[in-house]
Amino acid sequence: MNTLSPVSDLTEQSLDTVPADCVVGRNVRVRAGRLRIGSGVHLGDDAVLVGDEVDLADGVRIGAGTDLRASSLVLGTGSEVAAGVRALVAERLWTGRAARISAGVDILCRDFTAGNLLYLGDGTSVGYGGTTTSTATVRIGDRVTVGQHTILNANHGIVLGDNVGTGSYLAVWTHGYHFGHGPLIGVAPAYAPVHVGRNVWLGFQVTLLPGVTIGDNTMVAAGSVVTGTVPGDVLVGGVPAKVKKQLDGTAVTGDAADLAVREVLRTWLRELRWKGCAVTEEPGDPDAAELRVALADGSEELRAALLPHGAPPPLPRAEPLALVTVEDRPDLRTGDGSPLTVFELRSGRLRGRDSALVQDLRDQLRRHAMPCGDSTCFTAVTPSAFARLASAVPGG
Repeated sequence: MNTLSPVSDLTEQSLDTVPADCVVGRNVRVRAGRLRIGSGVHLGDDAVLVGDEVDLADGVRIGAGTDLRASSLVLGTGSEVAAGVRALVAERLWTGRAARISAGVDILCRDFTAGNLLYLGDGTSVGYGGTTTSTATVRIGDRVTVGQHTILNANHGIVLGDNVGTGSYLAVWTHGYHFGHGPLIGVAPAYAPVHVGRNVWLGFQVTLLPGVTIGDNTMVAAGSVVTGTVPGDVLVGGVPAKVKKQLDGTAVTGDAADLAVREVLRTWLRELRWKGCAVTEEPGDPDAAELRVALADGSEELRAALLPHGAPPPLPRAEPLALVTVEDRPDLRTGDGSPLTVFELRSGRLRGRDSALVQDLRDQLRRHAMPCGDSTCFTAVTPSAFARLASAVPGG
């Protein structure tokens, strides 16, 4: 929990001394005991930030009309909060790097912490009754994706482990009662925390009832209602949810792993053409699935290829090159002006040169459950057909 001593006087903070590369919109209000704003921060019109401690790391973007209030408000590097998001958190509202909190999100609880690469989908609510209690806490791990219109009813604690993903309309309940059934007729209200382990998938319109625990690596089928403890490494489904089968989590390696990556690159080729990019498949080793890509306006070019397992590093070239490998390859040197970018899928590392096309490839890998890098939110090149219409009238 937050150990900060409350600041009795939350003073109106002047934003005249923020770094020169920050953008501060009209009528931004900040009341804080201690304030730190990093470089490249963007504060939209009419944003409100309140806290004993307010710490916005480099590259944080706060949308117009957003209202964030917490004793300790800490947003990690590159995090984005959409316009109109509202949060009232008695102790900590902390996110790691590259969190994305979408439009319509509302957070009301005692304490909310999340790791790197959090995604809270549109209309997600931490609330729905009783979430100002002493037990109203939310703990979210790294690389967690929460689908649109989710309810996290944190009357008691909710824990979502690393790499949890959910479909839309998930409902997690930690309390339930009504006046018609109570202790005086032998029916106790339901109050209990919910714990979801690592690498769990919760499908569309899943409901978790108070006291549920779900083990690591489990999948819950769409529409299921989970009422108790679910073991790890299983598929469950139904109302109430029951074990349907055991899941085999054996790692795919070697040629089979390379084939999976090759298929993603070929899908990316199709999508790049739809986006208006110029794309050609390079002749040579068919196992490498090498592409040469240029943005529609010609402002950027990139070669991208799979580096199959056991293959030697390519010969150095001056042109930008993105290599995708399944395992870590410390022999591939990046930095110091190198044009090389390396995606290391097993560990999820991304290092080297960045660009719009590199980020588009990163987003394509994400869409196939191979996320890499956690210092920036995911972005992609907009298909030219959409970009043309969106830009035809300002504000569209």
